[in-house]
Amino acid sequence: MAKMRAIDAAVHVLEREGVTHAFGVPGAAINPLYSALKARGSITHVLARHVEGASHMAEGYTRAIAGNIGVCIGTSGPAGTDMITGLYSAQADSIPILCITGQAPRARMHKEDFQAVDIQAIAKPVTKWATTVLEPAQVPYAFQQAFHLMRSGRPGPVLIDLPFDVQIAEIEFDPETYEPLPVYKPAATRAQIEKAIAMLNEAAKPLIVAGGGIINADASPLLVEFAEVIGVPVVPTLMGWGTIPDNHRLMAGMCGLQTSHRYGNATMLASDFVLGIGNRWANRHTGSVDVYTKGRKFVHVDIEPTQIGRVFAPDYGIVSDAKAALQLFVEVAKEWKAAGKLKDRSAWVEECGERKRTMLRKTNVENLPMRPQRV
Repeated sequence: MAKMRAIDAAVHVLEREGVTHAFGVPGAAINPLYSALKARGSITHVLARHVEGASHMAEGYTRAIAGNIGVCIGTSGPAGTDMITGLYSAQADSIPILCITGQAPRARMHKEDFQAVDIQAIAKPVTKWATTVLEPAQVPYAFQQAFHLMRSGRPGPVLIDLPFDVQIAEIEFDPETYEPLPVYKPAATRAQIEKAIAMLNEAAKPLIVAGGGIINADASPLLVEFAEVIGVPVVPTLMGWGTIPDNHRLMAGMCGLQTSHRYGNATMLASDFVLGIGNRWANRHTGSVDVYTKGRKFVHVDIEPTQIGRVFAPDYGIVSDAKAALQLFVEVAKEWKAAGKLKDRSAWVEECGERKRTMLRKTNVENLPMRPQRV
């Protein structure tokens, strides 16, 4: 076993978990981490001008490529409190980011010492997990748990707070044998998918609502394939925008408040069945829940059990990772199509397409100053 500082072990864990970039601002209480990063030279650091900016940079990095986890780093006190907005943004949109903060030495933490804020308590409501590591030997395993939690179930942010003396204490750690913990993601059963497709097949005017969980699961191609096989239009949420190209014949537009197209709202009101995948029925999408739900049935597929029934009770709920569910949706839909069991949706698709062609907002407005839409 190798003897090393706890913070050097933490950097080894970051490497083994696939981290190649970090965003942050150095400061006295976190400088041991910066010395460890410099010594290893394996993780590229991007210097932010403000620690809140670093947290948003980390979120953007996670969003850029499936599998990324953005890391942001700050010193004690105001660095952590500055990150709260970034943590809340990441939590609301189910984006995994790791925030690492420095902390006053353990002996000074409860004496109103300089910048010794209880960041763990402040961050807890806007993270999947927030912890102040008080034992040096627990540092590498706190990071291991952080990556396990960020990747398992509904993704989300984590904050690890490291007292200065914990960072520099020596521990035994063998980086060569370190392995990430297995990721837990629930998966739908075939029986559940068959029931959902049977309910959809009974409807006259069904829609698929595609949420951000599909993007998080890197399952957009599967969503498009499923929609094409089953012949059903897709309404993406704002977080799900991009799961299906805007110019695709089955892209029916967005609906709700602020994020809507007129034709998307009209199509939702004309529908009689909605299959939601990886979405959470946020009120910017639904608007009035009574209007949104009246006269239509709902199936809700989401990785997080507590999301199902949170806004309204669906007619059928499935707890599953979006990719695992869509793989089965495609498989079953292809089998049903080959057997001639799927309804022909061409008239409904054409009706949705007609709205998309004719219900566009006016852009050539002659008011002055000239609007950018007219330009």
